[in-house]
Amino acid sequence: MSTQPPPEDGMARLMELTGDFAVLPAGSRLADESRPGHQCFVLLDGAATVERGGRILRRLESGEFAGDVSPEGDPLPPSGGTIRLVTRSRVLVLDSVRLAAAVDADPALAAAWRSLITRTLSTPAREPRTRADRVTSTGMNDGGTK
Repeated sequence: MSTQPPPEDGMARLMELTGDFAVLPAGSRLADESRPGHQCFVLLDGAATVERGGRILRRLESGEFAGDVSPEGDPLPPSGGTIRLVTRSRVLVLDSVRLAAAVDADPALAAAWRSLITRTLSTPAREPRTRADRVTSTGMNDGGTK
């Protein structure tokens, strides 16, 4: 009989091992279209917009993943636009390299990752991801959010 932990345990462990929580004020930029980054984000509470050239492309709500996923299913930092918080928000900041390594090494973490991405990518209000909808992280390890 398999004793796999419940999916919530895998998600909590995924967050603990690969991310940091931050509470950020409205107006903070999680990603900047003019700078490459290294982090992905999960908007835990709050709202944000995805913008390019000052034009709002879409809105992100609580529970959504802000980043990209490679064809192999690995996490990638967002690229090609700016993500700006609309409200004071609680955000999980995920290091994409650390996350990819953890997912590759642990089946329970891989299941939690797939659950997060499946839930986020299947949200009906979400527009299909095209190259033009990709966004760029600010590279928080290289100077923080703006």
